[in-house]
Parts: sequence; C-alpha cells; structure tokens
Amino acid sequence: FVIAPWSGAVPGTEEEIAFLPVHRLSALIQAKKITSVELTRIYLDRLKRFDPVLLCAVTIMEGPAREAAQQADAEIKAGHYRGPLHGIPWGVKDLFSTRGVRTTWGSKDFEDRVIDEDAEIVVRMREAGAVLIAKLATGLFASGDNWYRGQTKNPWNTARGSSGSSAGPSSATAAGCVAFGIGTETQGSIVSPATECGLSALRPTFGRVSRYGAMTLSWTRDRVGPICRTIEDCAMVFNTIHGVDEKDP
Repeated sequence: FVIAPWSGAVPGTEEEIAFLPVHRLSALIQAKKITSVELTRIYLDRLKRFDPVLLCAVTIMEGPAREAAQQADAEIKAGHYRGPLHGIPWGVKDLFSTRGVRTTWGSKDFEDRVIDEDAEIVVRMREAGAVLIAKLATGLFASGDNWYRGQTKNPWNTARGSSGSSAGPSSATAAGCVAFGIGTETQGSIVSPATECGLSALRPTFGRVSRYGAMTLSWTRDRVGPICRTIEDCAMVFNTIHGVDEKDP
C-alpha cells in the first residue's frame, strides 16, 4: 500500500492532527514531521478528555501504548519501517482478547476478566507496528450500544447513542480519540454505528479476516472490519489484517 508523501505545512493544532485520516498521519510519520510518541500522547489526552461523556473506552492502555510508541519511533529512526500503520495509535472493540488487559464483552460480570492471549487481529496490528491505545466499548455481549457503564454516545450529538455493537470504535474514531478502530459485525454492527457517527467502514466478506480471539456471537456470520474516517484508510487497514488464519475455523 503506497502512501503519498506529505507536502506542505504540518497542521498547527493538535485537534487538526487528531482528525487527519490515517494515510496522512502515516505520511507525517514517514516524513519524520511527527513522532509516534507525540501522536500517541495527543490521542491518549483526547480519550481521557472525552471518554467521561462518550463512554467509548473500556480500558485506556496508557502505559503499554507509550512503550509501544517509543519502540515504533526507535525502529523508524533505525530504518526498520514496518509499513503505513507503523506508529499509528488505534483502538480495538472489547470483544477481542488482549494479553494482560481485561476483556469484558460489555458485561459487568466480566468487568475484571483477563483472557491472557492476543487475538489474531491484535497480533497482526502489532506486527505492522500499530500502537494499541485502548479497548473500546461494545454493547453487552455484542448487542446495541449499551454496556455496563451506560450508553456509548455519538460525538456529533450526545443525545444519541452511537448504535451498533461496535459503538466504541465508531464513537472514538469519529471524536478523534483514535486514528481508527476495529469492530465486528454479525448483523449491522459495523455499518450501523459507522453510519450513525459519519464514518467510513468496511464489513468484509465472511472469513476474510480472522476472528480468532474474539467473542463468538454467530459462528457463521461474525466478521471483523476497520472503522475509519476515510475509505482509503479502510483499504489500508484491511490490507494489513485480511488473510487466512488456520486458528479460525
């Protein structure tokens, strides 16, 4: 996936940077006009600022995120560039297991539950150099936008919920709290919140992206896909995550 080089001035405010599409953030990092550490701090600050209103995050992974960003910067400085997602902060729906970090499925009963392995999607993102900064809200057991803290909100109109069950990835991406999110869909849970929050998203063909390490709602219908601010971003993220996985039946 070829990224057009950055040209012109760097945006003057952190808010402008936060709302750039992923392929432009990638160009900034490639041109060494911003570091992953700086970008990660911007998104962490916004998550902490807006989550109390939006209820979009289950776990903000500040420590691991800062460490991963430092590693990304060190690798890029040393000439080991992993590709267009290297150093980009992102968030994953809290249906996916993450080693050492709780996975709640939106349920109060599982509020402190840790599934001590990484979902395949998390592994592929890490290998691409992306920086996981948060586990993002899902509706209770992948249903709707209500979970144990309340209703995840549409950042453009907080009187409305963000819909779907990929409520957190959509709300956080639309609010500029992550560069992009990964969600799941069984029947509308990617396209519905993306529509509600004014985003681009991709519901892949069944089986194109590994579900290994994700909560199962339907063995024959669950799909995993990117939720982004532009369709080019969706293509770029999909290019990284799709492909066969023998662990996914």
